[in-house]
Amino acid sequence: MSTTSAWRRIRRGPAFDGAVGAAVLVLLLAAAVAIPQLTFRAGTNAYSAELANAAGLTDGDQVYVAGVPAGRVTGVVLAGDRVRVDFRLDRGQSIGESTSAEVKLGTILGTRYLGVRPAGSVMMPQGATIPLERTSVPYSLNDIGADVVKTTAELDVPLLRRMITTLNRSTPDGDLLGRALDGISQATGIVGERNGQFRELLTGVQALTTSLLDQQDTLVALLGDARLVAETLADRRETIRALITDVHTLTTSLDTVVTENEPLIGPLLADVHTVTDTLSRNEAALSETLRLLGPASRYLANATGNGPWGDVSAPAGPLPDNLLCVAGLLGGCR
Repeated sequence: MSTTSAWRRIRRGPAFDGAVGAAVLVLLLAAAVAIPQLTFRAGTNAYSAELANAAGLTDGDQVYVAGVPAGRVTGVVLAGDRVRVDFRLDRGQSIGESTSAEVKLGTILGTRYLGVRPAGSVMMPQGATIPLERTSVPYSLNDIGADVVKTTAELDVPLLRRMITTLNRSTPDGDLLGRALDGISQATGIVGERNGQFRELLTGVQALTTSLLDQQDTLVALLGDARLVAETLADRRETIRALITDVHTLTTSLDTVVTENEPLIGPLLADVHTVTDTLSRNEAALSETLRLLGPASRYLANATGNGPWGDVSAPAGPLPDNLLCVAGLLGGCR
């Protein structure tokens, strides 16, 4: 058997196919793990922060910027008397030279995250570290112990003893406590006996609540109208206040003008009185003229109303009318 035939037999066998399949699977797994990591590192910038303690923060925890997820913790290592936290942020995030960080509690189950608060006008370079003085961690056991020691040191033990003694003296004896418990039991029994009435009361309250909910739109509209009325009244109040202010300013200005020009206003008012008196006299004369003008115009109309001439009735000189009647020179005499 030749070498070529043996190689062909091996290549076509199940062992070769299994090896190739395993190799392909390993490559796919490696790609599935490596590609997201490479994509994450290509789209983020690396930073660090110094903390007083890790405060439960671990590798892979979220990093929030202004309350928005923007990165992930990539490492938590001890660096002397402090902890250095390495994290990466999206490239679109801009953090200044005064940026601060703190470890916060994410859920009630104890999940932690790193919160970053950007500040400053000069941008931090990639790989920069937020110093310890600008970071904070949650309340720790050391803080609890220190507070306990401080609180214990500030306690007034004699006063505490006197308080306990007074409490012991003021505690009711067994009989009094028994009577109090009996009263509570009787009150509970009354509540049990009135259970039906309590249910009716709760049913009525529920019906009232349902009615109010049904009328919610009406109530909201009523409140809106009341608000509109209040706003309108407030506007009118401001308008009236402005009008009062303007009137006050005008009266003040007029008072100032009158006070300053009083020497000129006095003679002016005297002249005005003189003019009005003259006008009053002229008005009387004009009234008399108009009164006499009426009859005169009537006589004039009567005299010129018979044609293009004027009829004038006048005595015949010095001769009296009766004499002219006797002489027959005047007609219509009686």
